[in-house]
Parts: sequence; structure tokens; C-alpha cells
Amino acid sequence: MNTQTGFIASGMIGIGVVTLLSASIFAQQTASSTSTQIPEPPFATQTSHIGAAEVKTVVVTGYFPERQPVIYWHDPEWKIDLVIPPAGSENDAYSLRILSSDGHSSTVEIPEVYGQINTIYRTPGDKVILDAICGGMCTSFLIVDLKQAKIIDDIGAVGVTISPNGRFVLYLSGHTARAPEQESSNYHLYDTAKSPRENYCGHVSSDPSHDKLAEFWRGFQVYPQKPGQIFCTNKENDSLEDNYSASDFIWSADSSKVVFADVKSGVISLIMVKMPRDDRDKDHDRDHDKDHIEDHDQDHRVDNDWPRTFVYAFVGAENVCADAKYCDSNNVRSIAWDGEKIKVVLIQANPAGPAIVKNLTIPLSKFVPLAK
Repeated sequence: MNTQTGFIASGMIGIGVVTLLSASIFAQQTASSTSTQIPEPPFATQTSHIGAAEVKTVVVTGYFPERQPVIYWHDPEWKIDLVIPPAGSENDAYSLRILSSDGHSSTVEIPEVYGQINTIYRTPGDKVILDAICGGMCTSFLIVDLKQAKIIDDIGAVGVTISPNGRFVLYLSGHTARAPEQESSNYHLYDTAKSPRENYCGHVSSDPSHDKLAEFWRGFQVYPQKPGQIFCTNKENDSLEDNYSASDFIWSADSSKVVFADVKSGVISLIMVKMPRDDRDKDHDRDHDKDHIEDHDQDHRVDNDWPRTFVYAFVGAENVCADAKYCDSNNVRSIAWDGEKIKVVLIQANPAGPAIVKNLTIPLSKFVPLAK
């Protein structure tokens, strides 16, 4: 199956959108619960085609569980539909109806805490990703194994963005969702070609035998990283970083790379991550960097290669945050791929007049790899 031919941008939750969306969810819930007006109709949906698949997703404008529409992913191999229980049902949990091409049918119940499902997105294998919201600052993505007909992973996250080929999920670690005013941004990558146990990068101190899959250490931490780092930053032992997201995640069309903006100590940087190579992913670009990182955790990681992170900092004449009181996503208007270059539009405040717009083109050769 080839799912690389398209991408439902409106069905994914971008970082900037989710941050603002999550911040307003509680207020929306309160207004909704006290309203005596006639219930509003379901959310608008968007129907798109990704390869041979027809996909219907939610056009997200907030968190209103009572407005959940039916969404689906239909391709020649699998048909996956969101089933909404009838009004007044004793069990309010949604479920997935799964039908395989050989006629086998199954149902997977979604935890009732998830009041809104925005997207069903199939991976290159026999799994789907559910982009879900449970209210307040609670956002998540779930991984469903279609053959086993069960949820195999459920991760709290912010800014969930799925690669065009459906293999990777890039997001801000769940601790950012729990306490955004205290925590900086840790960017994590989840690889659906790997098992849940392969998709973790650290352990809580109360779990010396490494039996638990702690939510805050799920996925591979692609940024920030220290030299030689394979595991996540351990918040129990390390001082807090001051990295903050400043853009959406922008994937290359072939899913081999992703780029985004980050702010650290008042300086904007572009962060580029090259995806790992894996023979299980038949649609993956096999010509990109094949360097391996030595495995340091033999209980679940053997002879895999890893995502590699590169940085380009806007300094000197390109530093649009020089002497500025604030430096954040408002200084980044757009980021786009242009072959082996990145085009970015930055905004610099100008006390004497209109804001200064800087159109920059950054060759990928200018990005500096993080030290190993």
C-alpha cells in the first residue's frame, strides 16, 4: 500500500493550532454544558484521497464531543469506520468497525475518555493512528492493530502530526501537555513500524527493572539532545531546558525528513530530522543517510538505525529576535520545502515602523548535525 501521495493537513493537529485549541477547550466545555440552545450539528468533515484510500476527517474548530461526526479510512485492504453510539446510550464510548478485504469484521472500543476523534490514518503496515482529544489540555494519539483488533498504544501528546506515508508521528512529549507553563518542549518521534516497547526512550526512577512504559518517555527524543544521547531527557535528574516550539511540523513529500522552528534563549533555529531507515517500510526512501547509532539498551533495541537531527540557527543579520522582548511563533510566518532547500519567512519587530519581513532560503547543507 502506498499512502505517500497525499496528506490531510486539516485532519492533523498542528502545534500552533493545538496549543491554542487546547487552551480554549475548557472554556468551550463550560459554555457547552451550560447552554440551553438547540444542539449544534456535527462538525464539518473533509473527504480526501490518499493513494487508493478515501478518507474522511474532522475539520477541527474546537472540542465539542456532542458534535462528533462519522469519519473513516477506506482502502482496498481495510475499511475502518468510527461508530458513534446512539443518543441516550448507556455506554457513550466510540468504537471502530474494521472490515478486511477477506470479509472478516471486528470491533474495537475506544476508551470513553476520548470524546472527540479527529482522524483515522493508516500506517504502511496493518495499523491505524487515531488523533484524539479528551478535553482540557488532554490530547493523544492511539495506535490500533487491525489484525489483532485492539489498541496497542495510547500516548498523551501535543501537536500530533503524522508523516505523509503514515509511518511516523512527531509530537511534543506528554509532559508539555500537562504543564505547559512549567515545561519546555521536548520533541518526540514515534515509529509505527516498531513495537510499543521499541518506542520508548527512558524509565522512571521507581521502575528499576524497566517493566513499565512511562508516558513521558515514549517515542525517541529528536530534540533537544545532548552529545551521545539516545534516551529522553530525564526530568528527574536534568535541569529544565528552555526550548519552545515556534511552528508546525513540516514534512517532506516523501516522509524522509521533517523541519520545524524552535526558540531557545531568544534565538530561533530550524530543526531538521532525517527519518530512520527500516526495510519493513517499503515506501520509505532508501537513499538517505544509513549511519547507525550504537545500541545502548539491548532489551529492546538491536541493530536499528535512528533518526538524525540537524540545526540551523538564525544568528547575526538573520536574528529577527535581537533586542526583542519576545521571541516566539509570531516571528515565524512560514516554512516550506524546496527540494534540497528550506524556504522560511521571518518577521522582525520594528519600533520605528512596519515589521520587517525576511525571506530566507537555507540549503540543507548549511544545517549542522547534532554531536553524537
